[in-house]
Amino acid sequence: MSTRVDAYIWAIRLTKTRSAAGAACRGGHVRVNGVTAKPAQPVVPGDEVRVRLAGGERIVEVTKTINKRVSAPLAAECFIDRSPPPPPKEILASQPRRDRGAGRPTKRERRQLDRLRDSSFLVAFLAVVVLLVGGCSDDEPADPNRPNTPEAPAQAGSGPFFGKCGGVTLEEVTRITGFGGLTETVNNTSVCEWDTTGSRTGAVASFNWYRGSPIGREEANVKLSRDVTNKLEIDGHQGFIGYTQSGQICEVGMGFGADFFEWSIRGDAVEARPIEQICDAARELAKLSIERAS
Repeated sequence: MSTRVDAYIWAIRLTKTRSAAGAACRGGHVRVNGVTAKPAQPVVPGDEVRVRLAGGERIVEVTKTINKRVSAPLAAECFIDRSPPPPPKEILASQPRRDRGAGRPTKRERRQLDRLRDSSFLVAFLAVVVLLVGGCSDDEPADPNRPNTPEAPAQAGSGPFFGKCGGVTLEEVTRITGFGGLTETVNNTSVCEWDTTGSRTGAVASFNWYRGSPIGREEANVKLSRDVTNKLEIDGHQGFIGYTQSGQICEVGMGFGADFFEWSIRGDAVEARPIEQICDAARELAKLSIERAS
């Protein structure tokens, strides 16, 4: 038995209200089996649901479908929580805050704040490593007048332009994936999706382009949710590939400074195929996007 994803995430208490659950779906903050979900997307036991919230990302595996809000103990029986651990309180306290009187943040500033919250744990870990390495070193800086500060990160949006849908056409996606009956269901400046059923219940292919969002955070999320995750190199560019045979899902992400893109391919569970075929399609589509970037 299936239920709507917006009803499900509200029923298991991931959001406070049903309307907030629907808004999260419409805002692109909810994914089912790696694919951005609309409010009416059905979920069944075995599905993976990701919900991006202000405090980070919740990742749950559906074990029982419900559409009415229940108590916390009963809700816990309806999912397996696979969310990463929250960052320490000290790290949360160190996050930058907006000055009083500065007004409401813009959409761009809100996206940047979300990225800071999501990547805070990784940043803290790297900071500890740098301090430990620095503390164990007896070497003096080559230039004592030069501040001992890290290099600035790559500028957001400094990567190449990948064009509409990663520079790949519907016909090419159909040929490479071998999914018959694909139609384009989402097409905007950063996301394209193709679906065999129109309701995301069958095979799905998607291209996502992230500007100003380092690939490390997404790779960490994939490691938590996929059975296998490995480093990947295509035409000299570094990235990752992650897959789950039982879920018929394979994801390929390729980094470009402070930008990255991701191809996600999900096969039809009714007509399961070897995961190697699905990953070969994801790699080939990623290679085309790189070759056609400008």
